[in-house]
Amino acid sequence: MSADFINYRDDKGFYISNIFMQLLIHYINEELKKSQHIFTNKNRFLRENKNIINGMYAGYFAIIWDRIIVNSTEEQTMIQILQTVKTVIQNKGAFISVSELQGIPTSDGDFKIFYRKPFPTAELIKILDALIQMLQGTWTSTNFDMEINYRY
Repeated sequence: MSADFINYRDDKGFYISNIFMQLLIHYINEELKKSQHIFTNKNRFLRENKNIINGMYAGYFAIIWDRIIVNSTEEQTMIQILQTVKTVIQNKGAFISVSELQGIPTSDGDFKIFYRKPFPTAELIKILDALIQMLQGTWTSTNFDMEINYRY
């Protein structure tokens, strides 16, 4: 399980295992697909997310939001999407069930092996909070190791 540096701008970000980002990107993508969310590069955004969900970037993972989000309006839209996803995750209770995890459409066989236990929603919320801060420009760390409390 490799750890990659997730950043948005100014090399501020955090290190995290890509398998956790893969899970979170699934939920972000489900919200992003909705027609009310307008992005200049929406098709590219959805395509990149689908590649992440399918494990195409295992071993080297990056979110390229700085190349997809083109202005402050789109940044605000992305913040709203992340806030909505945060609410969706919170509404699941303390854990995401194994059946839900196993039902996530992905061609990555490792994903199904890794998520064989319920996943604590608080851990995804922790990542979402960091991403929101990055988009808002309030994240200050350049070398933060995002510890996720989950073992398969």
